[in-house]
Amino acid sequence: MKRILFITSQYRAGERIYPILPQLCGKYSVDLLKVYQMNQKHKWVGDVDLRAAFDSKYLHMFNEVLEGNCDISKYDLIISDDNRNSHKTNFKKLYDTKGCDWLACSHGNSDKPYFDEGLGVVFDKCFVFGDKDVNHNSKIALGIPSNDTLGNYMDSDKKHILVVVNFLGNRKSPFRINFDETFFKNPNLIRLQKHYGLPVVFKLKSRADERGYQHNVDYIKKVTPNELEFSVIVDVENDNKLISESVCVISAPSTFAFKSIQLNIPTILIKDSGQLGSFYDFDGVFNFGDGVFEYLTTNKDYTDWLNRTIAGSTTFTSTNLMINYIDSLL
Repeated sequence: MKRILFITSQYRAGERIYPILPQLCGKYSVDLLKVYQMNQKHKWVGDVDLRAAFDSKYLHMFNEVLEGNCDISKYDLIISDDNRNSHKTNFKKLYDTKGCDWLACSHGNSDKPYFDEGLGVVFDKCFVFGDKDVNHNSKIALGIPSNDTLGNYMDSDKKHILVVVNFLGNRKSPFRINFDETFFKNPNLIRLQKHYGLPVVFKLKSRADERGYQHNVDYIKKVTPNELEFSVIVDVENDNKLISESVCVISAPSTFAFKSIQLNIPTILIKDSGQLGSFYDFDGVFNFGDGVFEYLTTNKDYTDWLNRTIAGSTTFTSTNLMINYIDSLL
């Protein structure tokens, strides 16, 4: 039986491809290597340690589970959840000792030159989202397997207005626009709440370079108007369910935002609050001002954009696309 090494380094990166594991481990002998944030030596900074959720769901599927390092010369294929050449994951040291192809997954919705910097250094081929990303023969468009189960939530009851924040106004940021007091006091939030009669849910990112997350929750509570009904969440085990229960979504440009678009939920992305990446041709990129309310209260059909942008997105078949490609290599 062919042997595969699956390397997981960061939950937010790896969760996109975890759904391939049941099929992958059922067909091949698969070992797991945990590095960086997925290593137990790393201190989790969110409110729910999602490594435990990963372990509970997938750990029993692997032939062997390793942490930190291993001999990778014995494998027929290596799959990693990231494509960055970074000292944090130390993929280069492993790559230099490999004896087979290494498939990586794009870090996310990024404008950074991770592919150019990593090709032939930490991977041989890279999974990307859709056909419009394929500008090199080592890029393979296979979609986002974790989004396939969105198809199970097409008829979910709407319970909230979801706001997915990036950098808050209480810290330094690489972006021109941040989620600060000006954003939280924008009248569009209250206007949307009154229109839909639903509360707002603010979804935070947990970041390894911050002192936990409570100070961010406190910041949002301090700058948000009293008349806005809202809650704040950080880590979520079932983010597809969270998205499906959203009547509309406001977000920084991010991989997470693909989910609501796949469900045709009205979605706007705050211009200059994150890396534009694959959203360069998306019609919902806005300054958070005029036109936002009208856009978010109108039914959408994103089918054409999705077909260009995420392979398998409208049929929820990205997992099968990825497994079939792996099969072709082995």
